[in-house]
Amino acid sequence: MPNRMKIHQLTEDQAYASLHSSAQGISEQEALRRLQEYGPNRIEEIGKRRFLASFIKEFTHFFALILWLAATLAFIADWHKPDEGMAMLGYAIVGVILINGIFSFWQEYRAQKAVAALRNLLPQQTKIMRDGSIG
Repeated sequence: MPNRMKIHQLTEDQAYASLHSSAQGISEQEALRRLQEYGPNRIEEIGKRRFLASFIKEFTHFFALILWLAATLAFIADWHKPDEGMAMLGYAIVGVILINGIFSFWQEYRAQKAVAALRNLLPQQTKIMRDGSIG
């Protein structure tokens, strides 16, 4: 792992140098150049999925589909040759799908709530310094 210097460990002059800036800020031209190169300085909100769509996704991803197929095959096998325990296997697979889907959905839901709470802690507006003037 590369040895990276953290900004909080730098002196003021080192921090300005690492950001290619100064105590007077950057020029308007440099700000425009950075805007073109890096885009706007904001946190993009990831498209929110609808509650139901997010829930359904947990039961229809690739691995879940394979498990649905396995459960279906177990039920078909039980229909052809009953009393061999294949129905029990089918129910067990469906149980795994349901437990995994509900747990995954709950984890993702909680993570989205945590990200939203963190976003609310961030300032929505800030002042900038361009060529020594606060704007």
